[in-house]
Amino acid sequence: MIRFHDFQVDVQTYAQRGKENDFPLLKKCPHCRAKRPLHRHGYYERNALTPHGDYRIWIVRYRCRECLKTVSVLPSFLLPYFQYTLSAIWQVVKEQLGLTPKRGMEEAPLLPTDEGVLFYVRRLFRNLNHLHWFFAERWRKIGPAISQAGERALWWIQTMEEIGLFFVIQEIWEHRSTHLFARTFSS
Repeated sequence: MIRFHDFQVDVQTYAQRGKENDFPLLKKCPHCRAKRPLHRHGYYERNALTPHGDYRIWIVRYRCRECLKTVSVLPSFLLPYFQYTLSAIWQVVKEQLGLTPKRGMEEAPLLPTDEGVLFYVRRLFRNLNHLHWFFAERWRKIGPAISQAGERALWWIQTMEEIGLFFVIQEIWEHRSTHLFARTFSS
């Protein structure tokens, strides 16, 4: 299982700190709900790609002493199973949809390829209906009745930024174990 945590540092600082980051203490098992602190079980490495650099970072893993299941704590700048950081993905999606001007390769040499950008945009478009249902269920917020996917996506991007992108991602993950760019959004 994956839990998000806001370490309140950027990816570069997180990578420099390595295993010395201020990892949270998990006081309750999300699997069995045992109210007993989880044991730090180790670490694993993963990539974090930003427009200006790539980093190899440590992810902490905990284990419940009751049910023996593990929980990984993912920094808020990452999405599960994606190498590019959330901000990098968000940036290229907004550029593709015309919300921000496109950056040149000299400004951001490590952005996803054109195919990668289209991958993220298609995933977002595919999940727009589920995003609509999630917001209606969770916050009683209903998006506009616009049939064109591009306009709907723009409205949802602005709405999520107003609420706080990390907060929305975290809420979706906690309630649906998925995210905006996942293959499937529904539970």
